[in-house]
This record gives sequence, structure tokens and C-alpha cells, in this order.
Amino acid sequence: MNPQILSSSLAALRHTGSVFGVLLTKGREVLHQDTALPDDRLAELVANLDDIAYYFEQEKRRPDQISFGYDGGNLLLFLRGDLRLLLLHHQVDEVDDLAAAATGFLKDHAMSALVEQWALERSSA
Repeated sequence: MNPQILSSSLAALRHTGSVFGVLLTKGREVLHQDTALPDDRLAELVANLDDIAYYFEQEKRRPDQISFGYDGGNLLLFLRGDLRLLLLHHQVDEVDDLAAAATGFLKDHAMSALVEQWALERSSA
């Protein structure tokens, strides 16, 4: 998925419902972020997401999405291998709609990666 499509797709998620932050990482690498967090807090959040994913791996559990409530909002986290998508939102009752929209993005992202890999393999053959 090229950077412009990635940014526009995630911007659409950012403007869904009461979403006030979007973060996409691959491991500890930030691929896209649209949050109000300063750099040090963003780095801390990315490290915490990595720790959450690591915890579940160690427990031999593979959840695809996790939702947390906290003082000030809600967090919806999607785990797809080393890819993590995080949505910060206010309204807990919209979690299912946000999950559907985010899952659609993640499927598009995965399909794009498959097509890019296929094209690379064909061009090198």
C-alpha cells in the first residue's frame, strides 16, 4: 500500500465516530500516527503495544482485537502478526462499528501486501 493510500485510509478511520487518535505500527516502527501525543509518550505507547503483543505470544494466545477502557477514553487494538493498529475513541458503544471499519482497512492492507509480493516475484522471474 503506497504511503498516500495508507494515509488517506487511516485518515478516514480517524474521522469515524468519536475517534481521536490512530496509530499503525510494525513492531516498534511507527508507520502512521495521527495522535496528540508528544514524541516521548508516543514511543512509550508503541513500547507498551509491543509488550502487550509479546505477552499474548508467550501465553500462546493470538487475539486479533483487544478493547480497553481508561480514564479519558477507550482503546481498540488490532494485532495482525507484527502489525498493530490502534484506535483511540471516546464512545464505548461504537466499538463494533469501529472494529468493522478497522478490519476492512487491515484486509485491504494485507491484500495490498500480497499483490506487491506477487508483482515483485513476477518481475524477478
